[in-house]
Amino acid sequence: MDKKRGLYIILLFIAVSTILLWIAPAEQTLGKLIKLIYVHMAMSYISLYTFYAAAALGAVHMATSQVAFGLWSRELGWSALILWFVSFLLSLVSMQVIWGGLVWREPMTIAAVTILILGIGKEVVCRGGTLKLRSAANIVFAAAILVIRSNSGRLMHPDNPIRGSDSVLIRILPVILLVLAMAALFEFTRWRLRNVQKSETVKNP
Repeated sequence: MDKKRGLYIILLFIAVSTILLWIAPAEQTLGKLIKLIYVHMAMSYISLYTFYAAAALGAVHMATSQVAFGLWSRELGWSALILWFVSFLLSLVSMQVIWGGLVWREPMTIAAVTILILGIGKEVVCRGGTLKLRSAANIVFAAAILVIRSNSGRLMHPDNPIRGSDSVLIRILPVILLVLAMAALFEFTRWRLRNVQKSETVKNP
């Protein structure tokens, strides 16, 4: 059971999210395509929050040398990058379906690609490195994300395509998906770390 817990967490999140998206109402302008935006927004925000959480935990590890904070920083940093990649793919699908093509000159798209490349570079450089190295890298990376996003303008990308809706359900559904994603990520990371610690205990009895 414990070995498959991570898979069960992911499947449960997908199942609950699918039900929520199925009952979600269509939007006047985008119709049912708004459901794609729900998922894209949730993945984008959970990625950003997780990047910042990894940096915060990394800072605590740097200051206290507590291994637990370093491990959480490492795992969250890696998970956030995967979620960001998924969010980026969803943004490409959204552009193709809603805008009728891929708009690579869109500043938000350029920012997303830049963050993805920097994130991959961070993981490559830190591969096999110490927890302090990964913590420091997560801190620097989060700062870079803040700078990139604060200097990114918009051409076609709306500021928030859902906030202005008259439907309460349309406004709160992305928040529900975000909370569900955060809970699933927390449980998945906790499971991962428990397995990592068990593995290290076996290797070093």
